[in-house]
Amino acid sequence: MEHKWTRRSTLLLTLALATANAAAQTNTFTSKQYQIFSDLDADATKDYAKRLDGMYEEYAKRLKDFSIPNDQKFQVHLFKKQSDYRRYTGSRLPNSAGIFIPSLQALAGFEESQGRTALRQTLQHEAFHQFAWQAISQNLPIWLDEGLAQVFEEGVWTGDKIMLGQVPPQRLKLLQQDMASGKLLPFKTLMGMSRTAFQSRMRDDGLGRSQYNQAWAMTHFLVFACDEKGNPRFRDRLIGWLRDLHAGRDPQQAFVSNFSSNIDGFEKRFREWVAALEPTPLAVYSDRVSKLAELIRLFKEDGREFDSVDTLRRHLQQGQFHLTEQRDGQTFTLDEDAMTYLCNLDGKPWPGQALFFGPKKGNQPLPDIVLQSPIGSTIRARFYVSGQRIDHDLVFETPMVAKPVKK
Repeated sequence: MEHKWTRRSTLLLTLALATANAAAQTNTFTSKQYQIFSDLDADATKDYAKRLDGMYEEYAKRLKDFSIPNDQKFQVHLFKKQSDYRRYTGSRLPNSAGIFIPSLQALAGFEESQGRTALRQTLQHEAFHQFAWQAISQNLPIWLDEGLAQVFEEGVWTGDKIMLGQVPPQRLKLLQQDMASGKLLPFKTLMGMSRTAFQSRMRDDGLGRSQYNQAWAMTHFLVFACDEKGNPRFRDRLIGWLRDLHAGRDPQQAFVSNFSSNIDGFEKRFREWVAALEPTPLAVYSDRVSKLAELIRLFKEDGREFDSVDTLRRHLQQGQFHLTEQRDGQTFTLDEDAMTYLCNLDGKPWPGQALFFGPKKGNQPLPDIVLQSPIGSTIRARFYVSGQRIDHDLVFETPMVAKPVKK
């Protein structure tokens, strides 16, 4: 199983460096907030547009103090092939999954190799940079800029809204490992880091992963940490800080005005919060459905298919199966037994009416995997052919609309 660590970056380019590539981008779609140029098929382009509009509505709701002119459209360029994406961006960041280009006020991404789910997350990330650059400030501290982008990146689109506040298990595991091993940067160091210094550390995949994850965690803390009564502890102060940044105040001075000069105390509270933090159920269920889809894809490559979840479960019970992932240039075997992906949070197997295979439609290489989770969301892994390989896409549906296949 390959979890590819890809860099998402804000890139300063001149117009001359971004070749138009307009001839290849035959589909142009204008949504409520975006103008999208794409060489993907029309349905895929409209789906990305709908999700981007959903993200914008979330910005407008949560960051209502900041706005752009109603008639202004954000520009997005979507490509099938990474090579076309690289030509458009001038190959300045060849390993990036997507970028926002401030000089063009446009963002770009590609579908090849990273797949639809990853591209959606990339767009959610980069679209925040695009919004923040034009509506909030062009001088956000790099850790806050990237941290907020990742908070929106991890949001789950249910078809009509974005569910923020997700704590993915892999993020939390890395965070707690880094904290236990002393790899977290001192807050004073990260908060005072320039954009150039932050980006230079990205050349090392391991440092880059940990640094990005810490920025996400610190920002998640400011947005979602609660007091004893369950009310957001720091959210109003964060908005106040953003207002001051919008007004052009010095970032460090504005932070002290809205929070405190006691950065060490801020770090102490953060570490206490991390120690008690748990992954959110929706993030855990999503992770397990995605890994289950990867497991089934690998079995398909080996020539084995299953007609039901029960058949798969019986096969897994005959031995211990573990997925591997590629990370920082190395291959790691995951600790969890593959049976975990068929179980709920209590470790009990999902019953047939909760986890099942949907009907295979059209040219689908494998049937959908459907999980009707107990938190009101149906999670669907949908398989499709991408080039020479099978890939899968995660779709979240609410209210529940899927039904098990009748035998």
